[in-house]
Amino acid sequence: MGRTDEGFEAVDHTADVALHVWAPDLERLFLQAALGLAHFLTDPSRVRPLERVALRIEGLDREELLVAWLGEILYRWESDALLLTEFAELRIEETAKGFRLHATARGERWDGERHASGVGVKAATYHGLNIRPDTQGRFDLTIVLDT
Repeated sequence: MGRTDEGFEAVDHTADVALHVWAPDLERLFLQAALGLAHFLTDPSRVRPLERVALRIEGLDREELLVAWLGEILYRWESDALLLTEFAELRIEETAKGFRLHATARGERWDGERHASGVGVKAATYHGLNIRPDTQGRFDLTIVLDT
């Protein structure tokens, strides 16, 4: 079976966990990275979209924007026990100071009765992170997540 146009998969990494992500454009790459992170945190199919959060993230470059994007999702999990597993209206724009991401995220607060415990991800890292399109404009990267 061939690989889909966009997606994510967990990959082996020596000490932490890593996420391989691919997509035909930058917005869908960030979407797939967020979905992959959600799979590390819990089983997303058990999370109901009860709460809606508007997110606005900024970064000097694409790499900083991705790390900040995943960091914001982790922050909501760690500070509010909010599992964000659905992402919509994701838009990335280039600004005079770098990049800005706008998105709407949905999820619900942790419920130990319904939500499985996942991997204890602490942060997204810059280790080997390079976000550049290939010759056909598609994106493919691996991001290491600190556990």
